[in-house]
Amino acid sequence: MAVIAGYIQFNELGKTEFHYINQLADVFNRYKKADVQRFDCDNGAIFQYDFDAYQQASWLQTESQIATLIGHPLLSSSRSDDLKAMANTASLNTCLQQCEGVFSFCQFNSQLGSLVLATDPLGLKPFYTLKTAQGLLFSTNLGIFKQLSIELESDAEALTELAVLGYPLLDHTPYKNIKCSYPGEILRFDASHGVVKQRYFDWVALAKQNREVTDAIEGVTQAFRSVVTKAMHTDRKLLSTLSGGLDSRLINCELLRQGVELKSFNFSQSDSQDLYCAKQYASQNALKLEVVQVRDTQKLSVEQRLGKYWRKAHHNEYKTVSRPQISWSGNGGSVGLGAVFYGDAIYAAAKENNLDKLIQAYLDQQYAYLPKSVVHNASMLQQKLIDNLKLSFKPLAELPLEKAFQLFLLLNDQHHHLSIPNEQVCEFKMEFFHPFYSWKVLQYPLAVSVEYVRKHRFYQRWLKTSYPRAMLAPWQAYPGHMPCPIKVNYQSQWQFNNNNLMRFGELFKLWYEIMRFDRHQLIKRSHFTALCILQLVHLKNAQPNIRIAQRFCQW
Repeated sequence: MAVIAGYIQFNELGKTEFHYINQLADVFNRYKKADVQRFDCDNGAIFQYDFDAYQQASWLQTESQIATLIGHPLLSSSRSDDLKAMANTASLNTCLQQCEGVFSFCQFNSQLGSLVLATDPLGLKPFYTLKTAQGLLFSTNLGIFKQLSIELESDAEALTELAVLGYPLLDHTPYKNIKCSYPGEILRFDASHGVVKQRYFDWVALAKQNREVTDAIEGVTQAFRSVVTKAMHTDRKLLSTLSGGLDSRLINCELLRQGVELKSFNFSQSDSQDLYCAKQYASQNALKLEVVQVRDTQKLSVEQRLGKYWRKAHHNEYKTVSRPQISWSGNGGSVGLGAVFYGDAIYAAAKENNLDKLIQAYLDQQYAYLPKSVVHNASMLQQKLIDNLKLSFKPLAELPLEKAFQLFLLLNDQHHHLSIPNEQVCEFKMEFFHPFYSWKVLQYPLAVSVEYVRKHRFYQRWLKTSYPRAMLAPWQAYPGHMPCPIKVNYQSQWQFNNNNLMRFGELFKLWYEIMRFDRHQLIKRSHFTALCILQLVHLKNAQPNIRIAQRFCQW
């Protein structure tokens, strides 16, 4: 995947903003020279950093154009062939509609004088754009903008969304002048029309389909196996993760079914349900599982942990894996196929067709409230959050509200699910295959009644039908969802997470960072200090409010 960034202008008044190009060059000069590509023209420059995890080229330059991508579109097993198809097609929109991978695509046509930026159907690898006085700055990495001579103004609404929901809504980013591309969006920029954005992928039309459960089970099985086969290419030994849940287990199950050798990692706490269930499945399937015990499973992403324990540590099996910088991930399965965040109160409000009530139920479920003791103007920002949630449902107005919320989760929660790992990709230098994010897979749970998809009903029916072996070992079920019939006498990850409090060193470091943070003044520092003291002397568990303050100052 790595990074694409650039600056393009079509203003004939002069090259007054070309200093941005020099600044971008300074950023990319920090990477290994052999991994960096650069294109220069009269209108600007485009840079790409790619550490070659896929071992397939992703830069195409001819006399008339330059085209590049990060991730893998998965039109075929070869992203190099995919890049050629996208660069040379007579209808880019039609070509993009067939892409089921996670990717960003960039094309500059020097003959036509036009720039094209596109992201995958779920927008998991979006472009971030900033309109300058003369042109357009763009990057797949938000952090790059902080390294340029640009005055960035914090967006309190986006920071609120990140703090309480975990993701920004609409096209928001932590900065007012930088916008994030929507899922399935294509941006075109030329001298005649300026910046024009449109959606090439119609999720609403997909959600209007209706299928019988048996047909959907057959369809999702074929689609899942197809995308896994494409992503495998010719690999014979693969790297994967294996938790105690169903998502990573299903990935492992399908890869084993296809006859490849697996090296799997589990990152969990000792004596946990997650570890026990993963070991049971590995034992039943003669799967080589390496356990790395951690204190807090939420502190680092799986991407970070694999980068640390696999790539950076020079693991002794590293060179035995066909493409050692690619791992398989179960991200997306529980939301897309299990509807994990679709609670009872939300469903009841959706059946009443009451959007206000649904939003309130969603905020209650996610504990998505700003603490007035910590955040300035908390009441006003809370109302802005509600207003932006309502705006997020406007494009889904043609759907029944119960179906609209199912799609809302895909286009919002899932849309930003990889944003933090993507920002750190240059550090851990790992790529991931995500079969559950394929629209060809997701179309089937979208076509089944919401009631049947909720609480993992459809998901478990699918496994019982197509992957019965996956259910022979116990698994860690979500609270309130269909339970695992095999009793397990270990704590779940949710019980562990509730018990994990920040240690003194971690809390002091966070307090110090927030006291010095000067990009905005949204945190009540004296109140935050008092909360930290109360937590340290064990008079109050203030961790939820402390975490919100941390998220406000993350950017």
